[in-house]
Amino acid sequence: MKILALDSSTEACSVALLTEQEVMEKFEVIGRGHAEHLLLMINTLLKENAASLADIDLFAYGSGPGSFTGLRIGAAMMQGLALARERKLIAVSSLAALASRQQGWVLSVIDARMDQVYHGLYRIKKNDPPELTGEIAVSSPDEINLPDRGSILLTGTGWDRYKDKFMMMNTADRVITGIDNEYPHAADIARIALHESGQGRETDPADALPHYVRDKVARKMGE
Repeated sequence: MKILALDSSTEACSVALLTEQEVMEKFEVIGRGHAEHLLLMINTLLKENAASLADIDLFAYGSGPGSFTGLRIGAAMMQGLALARERKLIAVSSLAALASRQQGWVLSVIDARMDQVYHGLYRIKKNDPPELTGEIAVSSPDEINLPDRGSILLTGTGWDRYKDKFMMMNTADRVITGIDNEYPHAADIARIALHESGQGRETDPADALPHYVRDKVARKMGE
C-alpha cells in the first residue's frame, strides 16, 4: 500500500509518502503560504521516488487542531486529490502525530493563541499507536488536568510558548519535562493512517473535515 500524507496544522508543513519499504518525508517551517508549498512538496516528493498520484492507495491528513487556515488547506487539498482518484481518506489528529514520537505519558500541546493551547494526553506504548486519555480540548495551560504522579513529557508549540507555566506544575510526585521545537510530521500521520486503515477506519473524501475544537472562534475570527 502507498499512502500520501500531509500536515499543515502549525507554521510547519510536511508531506510524506509511505510504501511497503519505508517512509519518505519533506518537512519545512514556513509560517505562511502552506497551499503553494504543499503542492510543490507533493510534486517533488513523488518525482524523487518515481511515483505519481495514480499510484496512491490512500490519502491522509493532519486534521488538527491548530491553525484554522492551515487545517482548511490540508483537508481541502487531500479531499480534492482523493475525490479525483476515487480513493479513501483518513483524518489523523495532529496531536496524536506529535505524541507518537515518544513513549510513556505524553501531553501534546499546540499553541492556540489567546493564552491557550490545544491539548491531548496520550499513553504511548512501544510499537502501539497513541492512546488518547480523555478528550482533545482547548484551555489555558493551568487548566489542564494532569496525572498526579509520574513523569509527563510535553511536546509541541504550546510547550515552547508556555514552558514556564508548565514547569510550575511540577510537584514532589509529578515530574514534567518537555521537548523544544517539535511539530507534527506527515511521516507520523502516514504511519498512524496505516494502522487505522487496518482497522477499517477509512472514510469517504466528502466527509473530510478539519477538527477545529474552537469552532465558535473559527467562525467569528474567519482566520
